[in-house]
Amino acid sequence: MKKSLVLLVSMLLCVCSVSAQYQNATKEQKDEIVSKITKSAGDMKTMQGDFTQVKELSFMDDKVTSEGKMYYKKTNKIRWEYIKPYKYVFSMDGQNVRMTSGDKTNQVPVKSSKMFGEISKVMVGGVSGSGLVDSPDFDTQFMVGKDDYKVVLTPKKKEIKDMFSSVQLFVNKVDNRIRSVELIEKSGDKTTITLKNVQVNMTIDDSLFAE
Repeated sequence: MKKSLVLLVSMLLCVCSVSAQYQNATKEQKDEIVSKITKSAGDMKTMQGDFTQVKELSFMDDKVTSEGKMYYKKTNKIRWEYIKPYKYVFSMDGQNVRMTSGDKTNQVPVKSSKMFGEISKVMVGGVSGSGLVDSPDFDTQFMVGKDDYKVVLTPKKKEIKDMFSSVQLFVNKVDNRIRSVELIEKSGDKTTITLKNVQVNMTIDDSLFAE
């Protein structure tokens, strides 16, 4: 009986602790958060940095961790270059999506695939916030934490709903830029991407997004 009470109290404390980390934003706070993220995205011409990706599979206890480099340039140009534990590149130049593994490259025109069109919006919005936090394609919940804002996006469109049950953005309060993204899949799998060593408005050659 005593052990059960201790377990119950521990669970309640855990729940209280988690809920205390973020509070639902008021209407005024929502408007302010959207305004700040939109301005930050508008001021950002380019961005580059390192990333760590952690994949949690619903059927496994182990986590799969990858590392690489990310490059972004207006408009709709992005490159995810995985370096560890394997080399793989996902790049988009605004017109085509390219996926390169080893010597093999697959190219898909964005306009020819609704799925890749929606993926491109999520990928770009996930690093810049542009067109995502105020998109009518999502039900959006804003939350306020001590050091960051949490934006939970629940997709409405079938193309995105088939892939993700939610997209969660964590935005640094200091510079109003996204520091990490959580992609929750319908299967229960979760991918967390954390950005670091970020540099903004540096010169990035367009050819990088076409490789």
